[in-house]
Amino acid sequence: MSRGWAWALGLIALSASCSRDHSAAGVAPCEEITLPASAKPAGHSVIVIVNDTMRRDRVGAYGGPAKTPVFDAFAAQNLLFEHAFTQAPWTKPSIATLFTSLYPSQHGVESDPQFRRPMDAQRTAPLIQADVLSDELHTLSEVMQAAGYRTAAFVSNPWMEKRFGFAQGFDLYDDSFAQWGLHGEVISRAALEWLGALPPGTKFFVYLHYLDSHLPYGVLDRQELAARSADLAADTRPLGPLAAKAVQAIPRFPDRVSPLAEGYRPTLSLVEMSYDSGLNEFDQSLGRFLDGFAAHWAAQDTAIIITSDHGEALFERGYGNHGNGLFDDELAVPLAARLPGTTATARRITCPVGLIDVLPSLCTYLDLTCPQPMYGTSFIATSERDDAPRRYLVSEGVVQRPRHRAIRNGRYKLLWETEQLADGSKKANPYSLYDVATDPGERRDLLQNSARSGETERVFATLSAALRDAVPPFATPKKNPAPVDPQTRERLRALGYEH
Repeated sequence: MSRGWAWALGLIALSASCSRDHSAAGVAPCEEITLPASAKPAGHSVIVIVNDTMRRDRVGAYGGPAKTPVFDAFAAQNLLFEHAFTQAPWTKPSIATLFTSLYPSQHGVESDPQFRRPMDAQRTAPLIQADVLSDELHTLSEVMQAAGYRTAAFVSNPWMEKRFGFAQGFDLYDDSFAQWGLHGEVISRAALEWLGALPPGTKFFVYLHYLDSHLPYGVLDRQELAARSADLAADTRPLGPLAAKAVQAIPRFPDRVSPLAEGYRPTLSLVEMSYDSGLNEFDQSLGRFLDGFAAHWAAQDTAIIITSDHGEALFERGYGNHGNGLFDDELAVPLAARLPGTTATARRITCPVGLIDVLPSLCTYLDLTCPQPMYGTSFIATSERDDAPRRYLVSEGVVQRPRHRAIRNGRYKLLWETEQLADGSKKANPYSLYDVATDPGERRDLLQNSARSGETERVFATLSAALRDAVPPFATPKKNPAPVDPQTRERLRALGYEH
């Protein structure tokens, strides 16, 4: 059993005769999107767009309060996945999974615990090392490059600099944007310039990574804030120590003045509105790119996937930021796609999917030979696809706690957490079980009910047994970490990578 954690799970005695009803079973492969054999679009180009730190339930298309009209329109005209999840709650392991279709504990880009020291200790540390995506692994960009596609990436997160291994397989990998405070329209402009220089008929794969909604979030509009003064006054949620610090530091107007300096009471709503403003800034950058690309010679035949690497905790549980836990505040991500040539039962796709499924889906869509093994499942069905077994979606890769895991099917989600949590507590029982269909906020741990139902017992038995083998053994490449220089460390500090 890999990674040395599963021994603890074996302490739970599970009855072999335990009934496994449908509610506890894994989910079947997605059959809602099909690709007819006669319409295989092997020549289509692909654009993958990731907006860093985009929490699903804040996006307009999912009923959220943020103003995201461009994303919402794209989703309405194409496909919107209602239940998409990341396999890790922070950037490096999440994108490594997106690129390889391997789980974090398999590809090894899991955690950089040194970076969660207090900053005074970081500044005096002689050297900080960070995980690198090994060149022994085959990535999405290498698959596309080998198939004759021109490949380019434009990235803004310092964790995705070339030194961390994400550039393999790209003809152009522009990480000059990896700095705090850069507006996403710069990414859009650079990508459009590269695309505009391609000769007609060229197949291409482009990866765009925006940072607009990441800490320190977007700026607030004075008029909008005044118009919502009643909402702010009605927010009586208590502020814990971390939330109080965030309200002091994050909300700001374009001139950098804090709303607290202008008489507004400190509330969580101010932080949420700042975060939503960042989502709106990304949406504007997305609009600039999509509008510009609409005039491109390949626009009609290009597949476009828009998603995020992870969500964001907004102090509902006492802490904010991301990389801290396995609740859906950090794991649930938006996912919308335009896939020319496919047909779908509806524009809203209900089957659960993960970022780990993107690579196998593109392999199916483009009829490419992809690396093996892959542990995701294509969300595009073909007439040639063999019957695949039901599966569970797994998330892991928490900073400092890489052994923690969550496993889910269509209705239930089980967490296994043995170490200290982000709020400073430690669970007496490492397991928590949630019915996310009726309790999407994951507030009611079914295992805390002293009078557990037979249903709860059956679901727990099935999911805890499945959790032990949900991530198959894999020969993780030997780690070859890269140093993080002081300049990058300061940029990462500005993005919230500190305790």
